[in-house]
Amino acid sequence: MTASILVADDHDIARAGLIAMIGGQDDFHVAFDVRDGVEAVDACAARKPDLALLDIRMPRMDGLAAAREIRRVSPETRVMIITMHDSLDYLEAAIEAGATGYLLKDASRDDILRTIRRVLAGDAFFDGPLVARLLKRAATKPQTNNSGLETLTVREREVLTKVAGGLTNKEIGRALKISPGTVKIHVERIIGKLGAGDRTQAAVMAVRGGLVATSGEDQS
Repeated sequence: MTASILVADDHDIARAGLIAMIGGQDDFHVAFDVRDGVEAVDACAARKPDLALLDIRMPRMDGLAAAREIRRVSPETRVMIITMHDSLDYLEAAIEAGATGYLLKDASRDDILRTIRRVLAGDAFFDGPLVARLLKRAATKPQTNNSGLETLTVREREVLTKVAGGLTNKEIGRALKISPGTVKIHVERIIGKLGAGDRTQAAVMAVRGGLVATSGEDQS
């Protein structure tokens, strides 16, 4: 059974292009497409797709608001933002809204397909250069409240440091000489202890809490 995908974009040409780009796959298909956030939420509530691909700027309800509502009405539906805006504010808002993917529309077809598969598999994936900039900015905004970092074990801190460095579970496993499955368990526990939405949000919290140092600053 192939995974079902909703595509939401108010620009007909952009929406059709994305549908054509990701069509013809053996493991997922575009089940339906809509033109705004309200239609996306209604469709997800009724049909429960495996993944919703959302543009950010749409009429009636934007992609960020739609992401929050989709997570409420169809928790099993994973949300991925695909947009032309390389904004740190949008990226951070998308993470806070519960999106598990954020990719720019100028990404290659292979990158888009790879990201869709990672998100469908349960991983979170966000545009790498944007995340690096977000972590640099996070370092300039230290946490003023109890971040929960003090509840992490030594091993969990090691894993989180690697997560903040952008490593995958396999890469973390090799670095720490543990299995990817064990890394996954650690990451899930870290996310739970920190009350984070996903591993990227946990990485941001680690930087703000001073667990991970970054070089340079980015105020954009």
